Amino acid sequence: MRLSAAAIAVAILTAVTAAEAAELTVKAEMKQVVEPASNVLFSVGGDADPANGPDAAKLPDARWKEAADAALKLKEVAAKLNDAGRAKAGPEWRGFVKDFGDESTAALTAANAKDGAALSAAANALSDTCSACHAKFKPQVAD
Repeated sequence: MRLSAAAIAVAILTAVTAAEAAELTVKAEMKQVVEPASNVLFSVGGDADPANGPDAAKLPDARWKEAADAALKLKEVAAKLNDAGRAKAGPEWRGFVKDFGDESTAALTAANAKDGAALSAAANALSDTCSACHAKFKPQVAD
């Protein structure tokens, strides 16, 4: 079977992209993956929250898919934050990572079920975990 030049180019690009993603530092991964994915999740979670009125349940399928895709990305990041060379010392880091993974999983489940209340709750819990972890582990810079 012969592969076209386009198929070979796609295969090479995919391999390079995967290799680059595997080599991201925690800081770079937070900026390039976690920040945009969490912003999507927070946005859709707010839009889907039934406390925001009856239109919250009318999200189009594309928005639910955006939330599910974002939650999956977050879950994948959480799964490797305790890997050697990435984890911070001490039980607090492991606790934050566990919560991050659990909340990402809850958000994925909620998005797939199109459950606005559960998605909103998971997004809020995730936001709290991110804030607490950043207060402990992210260097704070004065303005």
